[in-house]
Amino acid sequence: MAKIRVSYVLVALFVVLISVEASIVFGQGNGNEGSGNGNANGDGNKGSGNGNANGNGNTGSGNGNANGNGNTGSGNGNANGNGNTGSGNGNANGNGNTGSGNGSGNGNGNTGSGNGNGNGNGNTGSGNGNGNGNGNTGSGNGNGNGNGNVHVNSKDITNYDVLPPLSSGQEQCQCKAYTACYYKTLVCPAECPHRKPKKNKKQKGCFVNCSNKCEVTCKYRKANCNGYGSLCYDPRFVGGDGVMFYFHGAKGGNFAIVSDENLQINAHFIGTRPVGRTRDFTWVQALSIMFDTHTLVIAAKRVSKWDDKVDALMVRWDGEDINIPTDGEAEWRTKGEDREVIIERTEDTNNLRVTVAGLAEMDIKVRPIGEEENRVHKYQIPADDTFTHLETQFRFSNLSDLVEGVLGKTYRPGYISPVKVGVPMPMMGGEDKYQTPSLFSTLCKVCRFQTATQSDQFAITSGGVAQFF
Repeated sequence: MAKIRVSYVLVALFVVLISVEASIVFGQGNGNEGSGNGNANGDGNKGSGNGNANGNGNTGSGNGNANGNGNTGSGNGNANGNGNTGSGNGNANGNGNTGSGNGSGNGNGNTGSGNGNGNGNGNTGSGNGNGNGNGNTGSGNGNGNGNGNVHVNSKDITNYDVLPPLSSGQEQCQCKAYTACYYKTLVCPAECPHRKPKKNKKQKGCFVNCSNKCEVTCKYRKANCNGYGSLCYDPRFVGGDGVMFYFHGAKGGNFAIVSDENLQINAHFIGTRPVGRTRDFTWVQALSIMFDTHTLVIAAKRVSKWDDKVDALMVRWDGEDINIPTDGEAEWRTKGEDREVIIERTEDTNNLRVTVAGLAEMDIKVRPIGEEENRVHKYQIPADDTFTHLETQFRFSNLSDLVEGVLGKTYRPGYISPVKVGVPMPMMGGEDKYQTPSLFSTLCKVCRFQTATQSDQFAITSGGVAQFF
């Protein structure tokens, strides 16, 4: 009987030793659930058929080896980071990514499904290509895009309600756009407490952005003729690539500044050719912004004697003159099915900011050629004409990779400017490619605009803005 008891004790001890050895050899943690999992997995994992050396608190089945902690989903690859969500993702992705069917080697905090390999951090959207940069937003984009590209819904950026200001005077807005900023309250910084400061030349305005950026920034509400997307002087451009160049066009000509699938911006040139010169001096007198089924015209009126206190701006919406108020919000706006258009004064006279939601924003100023400027440059401008013209700075959203136009093409990914950098006046040719039959025409050799507008109708019936040319 004693021998039998000793045998039972030895068997029990043997079982304990085997259990201890198993726990040491296989290294499994506590509270794991499921079958057929590998070795050295952490604590609290759930699921079956997972690999070796996975972290703690992972959920899902059929995942690979050496994945981090707190991942959710099944069929993911090896060596993915922590807190990823989704299934069928590749290998060596970073932390906090969301979505399924994404490739390998993507960064941290990306959102969306079906994206390629080697994308950066904080990207949002699905079906994007390989090797894209950081902080891009949108879906269906190609390969090798840069950082911080934004493809936003047309109503997102300015979709907010203005709330009563704080006791400090700082304005605040509550976002209504269905983005990461939805229902958040954004407060203007002390540096620029007002969206529309009265002294625009000296004070920055508060710019509220309710897209996924969800931010408020301080910006001067004036055209910066040395900034990206500017068009000033005897037309001098600064492209989307930051390269400065001149495009002379021709006196009385119309040229496509931007031509894309859903946006066309034409410019009407005025000018003079002094005796003995082989080319015209030219300036931009009018812009025609065409999108959806609409046409917006901003033009400088012909003025024989300049007065800063007299408004020389003309604005037309689908062929009808509109008046921009000078009191209250000092703005005119219309909201169609697709997008909102806002035209606001940034000074009492001769300065506007134009926003076409989801497409473009423009700061526009009307200015004359002064007597001293005329004398120094030998323009030989007639005594009864100040050659009022526009100085404009553009900011674009959602341009395609094949955008065209004198300025538009400089926003193409990988664009290399053909102009001679470093010379006093680097020249951009191509007048024959970009010339259009009229200010309202979307036809040129390389134009890409696809949407029919009301331009042809009112260009004929109302004479457009020809009375000022």
